[in-house]
Amino acid sequence: MKKLLGLIVAVSFLFTGCSSSTPNTESTGSTGKTLKVVTVAPYEPYETMNKDGKLEGFDIDMTEAIAKKLGYTLEWENLEFDAALLAIQNNQADLAVAGLSPTAERMKVLDFSEIYYQESSNTVTTVVTLKSRGFTSAQDLKGLKAGVQNGTIQQEALESIKDEYNLTIDTRKEYADIVQEIINGNLDFMVCEQVMAQNYLSVYPELASFPLGVGEDSNGNAIAFPKGSSLRDEFNKEILAMKESGEMQTLIDKWFKK
Repeated sequence: MKKLLGLIVAVSFLFTGCSSSTPNTESTGSTGKTLKVVTVAPYEPYETMNKDGKLEGFDIDMTEAIAKKLGYTLEWENLEFDAALLAIQNNQADLAVAGLSPTAERMKVLDFSEIYYQESSNTVTTVVTLKSRGFTSAQDLKGLKAGVQNGTIQQEALESIKDEYNLTIDTRKEYADIVQEIINGNLDFMVCEQVMAQNYLSVYPELASFPLGVGEDSNGNAIAFPKGSSLRDEFNKEILAMKESGEMQTLIDKWFKK
C-alpha cells in the first residue's frame, strides 16, 4: 500500500511539475490561439475608452490588425501603467501595447519590438500648465510642483532634473487627474507627450504648453514582450510589412490627424 501510494504521489508530482503558468502563447506555441494584451487607457490617441466602454485607438487598431494577420485572437486588459509593465515582466500577459518607449532600464527586463511609431513633433516631452502662469521654458519651473503619470519616461525626465530644478514630483495614475489638479491650483504643471498635451489644450482653453527641453524625450513606441518571447519576431515581421505597404501610415493618419 505504501509503495502504491508513493507511486501515485510521484506520478501526480510529475504531471504537476509539467504544467505551465505562462500565458497562452507559451503553452500553445501556435496561431489560432488567444493572446493576453495589456494596455493603459486613457492615453489618447494611442488607447482610450469609447462611449460604449470599449477600447479604441491607434495601438488597438494596429495590434488587432497584426493579430489577424498572424491568426491570433486578442484578450485585452486595461491596467495602470506600472502594473502593465510588471504583468509582462512576470509573464502574466503576452504583450503590452501602450505608447511604450524602449528605454535602457526597461530593456533589462523586457523585450521590445521594432519601433512602430516615431514622430518627434508628437512624442516630445511637453509641459502643460495654466496659460495665466506665463511659463515659457524649463527655467520658469524651478522650485515648483509637477505632476506626471507613474512609471512613464516623462517621470524619468523629471526625476533626472529634480535636484537641479528643485522640483517636487507628484505621480498619479491618470493624466486627467493631473490636469484637474493644475486647474484647481494644486499642481503647477505636468509633463506628457506633445500629442497628449494637444488633446487637453483643445478641451481646456485656459491651458498652455511648451517643450520641456531638458531630460530625455521618447525614442519611439514599441510593443513590449516577456524576455525571450517568440512573439517578438512574429510581430516584428508584420510591423515592417505594415510600414512598407502603407497600412501603418493609414492608421497613423486616422488617429494622429483626427
